[in-house]
Parts: sequence; C-alpha cells; structure tokens
Amino acid sequence: MRHAARAAALVAGALALAPGCLQTGGPAPESVPGGPRIRLATSPSGQRAVDVAGLPAADLEQLERAAPSRDAWQAILRVHVAQADPGAAALPPVLGDYAVHDGALRFTPRFPFDAGQRYEVVFDPSSLPSARGPSAPIPPPPVRAMVEVPALDREPSTRVAAVYPTGPEVPENHLRLYIVFSAPMGLGSGNPHVRLLDERGEPVADAFLPLDVDLWNADRTRYTIFYDPGRVKRGIRPNAELGRPLSADRRYTLAIDAAWRDAAGQPLVAPFRREFRVGPPRERALDPAAWRLDLPAGGTRDSLAVRFPVPLDYGLLQSALRVRTGEGRPLAGEIRVDQGETRWAFAPHAPWRPGAYELVAAATLEDVAGNRIGRPFEVDAAGARGPERARGAVVPFRIGRANGAR
Repeated sequence: MRHAARAAALVAGALALAPGCLQTGGPAPESVPGGPRIRLATSPSGQRAVDVAGLPAADLEQLERAAPSRDAWQAILRVHVAQADPGAAALPPVLGDYAVHDGALRFTPRFPFDAGQRYEVVFDPSSLPSARGPSAPIPPPPVRAMVEVPALDREPSTRVAAVYPTGPEVPENHLRLYIVFSAPMGLGSGNPHVRLLDERGEPVADAFLPLDVDLWNADRTRYTIFYDPGRVKRGIRPNAELGRPLSADRRYTLAIDAAWRDAAGQPLVAPFRREFRVGPPRERALDPAAWRLDLPAGGTRDSLAVRFPVPLDYGLLQSALRVRTGEGRPLAGEIRVDQGETRWAFAPHAPWRPGAYELVAAATLEDVAGNRIGRPFEVDAAGARGPERARGAVVPFRIGRANGAR
C-alpha cells in the first residue's frame, strides 16, 4: 500500500503500445460448443483486432444502442499483456476502442499490438445485458484465450543509447533515473530487466519503486525509474528500517539485461552496464540566482545557454524551462541538455531580435535529488520548516547585437 500511495503522489504516466503484427499461438478456446469464441480479425483500417463471436443478437443490439463506458466495456472484454509469472497481478487492460462489428464484439487497440508479445484475452458473459436481472439465467464462466504476436524475423538492432544522469557521481539521495533506447521498446515491463548492483556485484534489494504501470515517453524510447522515495526521504519508516538505496562513498552498477524486448519483439543488441559513484546527499533548494546565462547575439539563431551549479533532472529539463519575450510571447525552438545535465541550451527557430526576454522555470523543475526552487526535498531538514509549495521563477535577460554573459 505504501508503494501505491507514493507512486500516485510522485508519478503519472500513460500506457502506450508500439506497432506490431498479431497472430494466434493456437486455436481459440471456447466455454461451450457453439458458445462465445475469441478470434483475431482485421479492422477496416487494416489494424489487427480481437473479436468475440457467437454472442446473442439481442446482447449485441443492446450494447450498440447503450454505448457503454470504458469501465463497462472492460468488464465484458479485457486484453492484458501476459506476464511470465502466472501468479503475478494482472497489468492494467490495454487501452482501445470497443464496437459491435459484423455480428461480433470487437476490440481494436489504441496502438497496434507489440511484436513478440503475448496477450491474455478475457471475455466475461456475466457482464452482458442478458445476464442482468433476477430472472436472468446463470451465465457461463469467463472465456480466456492467449494470443501471441510473433517477433519479426530480423536481427536485434535496439540498444541502450544513454542513461541519465550521465555524470560519474550522483548524490546519496538520488531520486530517479532515465534509460534511453535507440528505438521504440515493447510493452513488456522493464522491472525484471533492471538491477542495481553493489560493489560486490550483489543486487541491492528493493532499491527501485515498484509500479503497476511502466513510465514511458510518448514514443516508448525513454523509460523512467524511481528509487524508492520512502527509503530516500529521511524520517519515515522505510528509510529508518532499510536506509537509503545508495550510500555515500560507495560505487554501484546499473545493469540492464539484453532480454528486454523492443517493439519488434527482438531483444537488445547487448546487455548494458553503467558504473557510478555516490557522493553526499544534496538537500538544498534550487536557487535561480546561481544560474549563469550565456547570451547569443541578436540577429542570429545561436543558442541561449543556461549553466547550473549542480546537475538538474534530465526529463524535467525537457519541459520545465521555456523562453518568452518581454511581452510574454513564448518562443519556439530546440532544446539541448548536455555537460552532465548542468547546461541547458535553447536555439530559437527564428533569429533573436534585440530586446527583453525572460527565462521561465516551472515550479516542477528539480535537481536529481528532487529539490525544487525554494523547496528542498527534505522539507524539515536541520529542523527548519520549509515552504508549503515549490515556486517557479522568472529570470529576465536582454539580447543585444553582441555576445555577452549575465
């Protein structure tokens, strides 16, 4: 329960499926001869879908008229990513659209099914309209089928492209990391494939926060992992009982095995290992007054560079900083984060015009230890009560006709 509560407070993610090609691994089972049958079909757009055939016409007509909610549809028909451990809790249902089509109940996934991935399909007749009411007959048991998306016949090509933070050292209270892949990954959970090893090569137990939903970016090329915040934050039970996952003055290895499959169903080209050392905890709030701005010249598309005294969170640097004119008009441009996440650069799409501008930092901006502007992650550090909320910041600057620095 503590994991679920912390996860709800700290993270939010959207579940997306990567492209694939669907085939069955064998004949579809059915509850009774002539009863409901699970089969694979092709939607009008050419995408593979799951059909349940053999249902009473009256049920199909009522469903078509009623336009059930997503929860009501999922009570009737659910598609889950199959897990290797039969005893593991089911993952959330795959998102998609439901409809009555050609005399069958059809589920079309929001994104094409992953290649190389097996899916469990569950149809529950007890949730049909005909199963409601005191005089309704006892419905048959749920019908289950396992469908498999075969891997494409090609050599593995996806690899781990980067792990953030990229610097050689992280603070003892490091909060999250990002794994970036060279191509979209499949829907299978990343949890079994990532381990934290100590100096002896032994796994660090319960280092990462277990989540029911994996945290991916939109194209499934960046995966987010949280260290267990209950162990990171001082003064609460997990920290008192287990200590922090990382200890200062120690070395660790992040190990990623090659069995993690990409969207084509292929394993990674090779396993990945990244060694790093751990420094003292970082418990100070961010201070924009300590940031240095390297200013471009007017009339150019050269980058505005912002340098930070400590590494900031790579993922948040993609969205929590922006540039606008002195009148408040946002500027469009390209962002680059480098130098161990201590430098953020913004190259505008149009040349800079001489005049007033503002660098706007959202209240969500953090360093790698979760410290925000005006609010450290350890709110009560050193016995002092911190502010109730983090705050954003606005840093004004001017673009002239010559290079300069603030």
